[in-house]
Amino acid sequence: MIKTKYIFVLLFGLVFLFALGRANAQTVGSAGVYIFGVTTVNGTTVGVPALLNLTVTNGTGQVFLGSTPLTQIDTQAQAVVSVDVACNLLNINCANYNFYYYITSSSAEVGGPSAGAAFAITAMSILSGKPLHKNIAMTGTANPDGSMGIVGDVSEKSEAAANMGIKIFLYPSSDNISSAAMSYDENHGMVPVPISSVYQAYDYFTGYNITPAVNYSIVTPLYNSLMKGTYEGFNAYQNGLYSSLPQKNSSNSNIQSLINTASSQMSQEQSEAASGGYYTAASQMITTSAYLLEAKTLENLATQSNSTAYMQSLISRESSLVSATVANISSNYITNSSTLILKFIALDRLQQAQDYLASANSSLASGNLYGALFNYSVATVKRHTAYFWVSILPMGQSNFSQSTYENLSDYYLYKAASYSYYASLLGVNSPSQLSEIQFYLNESQARFSQGNYIPSIFASIEAMSTADMVIEENSAISNSTAQDVLNQVGLSALRSINSAEASGITPFLGISYYTYGETFENTSVYHYLTFESEARLFTGLGVAVSSAKPIPYTPSLQPISVHPSTLSYYEIAAYIVLGLAVGIAVGGFFYEYRLFSLVRRGKIKLNQKTSKSKGKRRR
Repeated sequence: MIKTKYIFVLLFGLVFLFALGRANAQTVGSAGVYIFGVTTVNGTTVGVPALLNLTVTNGTGQVFLGSTPLTQIDTQAQAVVSVDVACNLLNINCANYNFYYYITSSSAEVGGPSAGAAFAITAMSILSGKPLHKNIAMTGTANPDGSMGIVGDVSEKSEAAANMGIKIFLYPSSDNISSAAMSYDENHGMVPVPISSVYQAYDYFTGYNITPAVNYSIVTPLYNSLMKGTYEGFNAYQNGLYSSLPQKNSSNSNIQSLINTASSQMSQEQSEAASGGYYTAASQMITTSAYLLEAKTLENLATQSNSTAYMQSLISRESSLVSATVANISSNYITNSSTLILKFIALDRLQQAQDYLASANSSLASGNLYGALFNYSVATVKRHTAYFWVSILPMGQSNFSQSTYENLSDYYLYKAASYSYYASLLGVNSPSQLSEIQFYLNESQARFSQGNYIPSIFASIEAMSTADMVIEENSAISNSTAQDVLNQVGLSALRSINSAEASGITPFLGISYYTYGETFENTSVYHYLTFESEARLFTGLGVAVSSAKPIPYTPSLQPISVHPSTLSYYEIAAYIVLGLAVGIAVGGFFYEYRLFSLVRRGKIKLNQKTSKSKGKRRR
């Protein structure tokens, strides 16, 4: 029979190994790098080093930041953006991990976004399995497109790095280091190196070049076929509206103005489609078709004795049709994981239709008949066009359920809130930009609370893309390098599309927004930055909901299969204590049970001293 002490040892070992295995399964890895800030000493600005540590575990895409001393809120927001940058550059789904950053510094307070690129690099090191060189440090923000953003006090930070024995100090190429600081760095054996992207920083820190080649031929045959079919569906619907107008020359000036505007835009759409710009033409048709429907409804209103009642009946009927269309598209079109995004697009368009109908009701209640008419017209067109997105899908019963995507919606809402806050901290030229971000963020929150998870994701991406535009625009204005920023944003969108196509995915919305955004490159920085950001973000969504495994940019990197790191001494000690405590408790139980059994069988007799003591207690 096994002795009690052996049972104790065996249990202790099993508990310890179980705890060790559980910890290893949850921890992906850890990495650290020096970052630099500034402080004022006797009226002079001097650089201050800090240590940035990161631990990555399996998780749900959350980013946590702690520090000694305190951390300002802008650093927290930058951490979320930087993690997103890291995962985008490595082509990894951030939603599968949690990121725990900790900053240790001698400063009274840690703040500002200047460590953003370092945040990204440490995450990339862990996720790619490539360690960071210890004699390299950096400063610079990380823009959503992967470029290096501006920072301040680079000269003071480079001197602080030289004092730490750092051999290579990376800083944004858009910033300058004074000649005095350059001389100081050289005398201390350090070389400052200007870089323009996080890709370059990764190259210096790890010795691996993962900058992907760009393929400008992104339009696939499937995409061409889909967009042409979508355009033809839009065009047939629009022509039907135009033909249904009783007269093309109306005596009503409001009606004639709508017809003239629509006719002019129809000519532009035909020209756009003739050159292959099917998505751009189809997008323009939404507004054009709404003008035509508005003109037709105005003609009908002229024959009604009660215009308000007639308008109310149209809105109520359209509301019922939208609800029926949502149910039909959700259940009667079969998708696989690669074409699921098409159903997402259709459902988002239907959510927009419901929103326009709500506005139509509000306008009608306030006596604004023409406002109600406009919103009703757009809603009706949105409903009709929702079917064009699922037209290539086979008919049949589908088990699609929006509730399946609750976690994904929550994750995008979390990112949108972080992006939005970070953009607000940078400051903008126009308050309307922040208002737009807040509008989409409110929309996302409202839709999420209503259980409309797919439209919530779309609203979150709209908030993120607008925030991206603010962040990128901030870099462009501050450095007078607008064209460089535009190029970086466009390349970032292209690279994400290239990666998706290499994985066997046709990113319908990503390609659409990219090509549409290209039309604004020379006319509107605002629209170009926004649409190119949407191209990257919607491509990422398409990859996230597909079954295809993302392909890393280089064969040498396999970040999805990273082995867990070893435990720290503190973690090991904690599990030893846990194993010891459980082992003692379980071992003691078996020992007492064994002793009790022997007593019952009479194999052990109580000694006399015990009996006497019991007798004394009885007295």
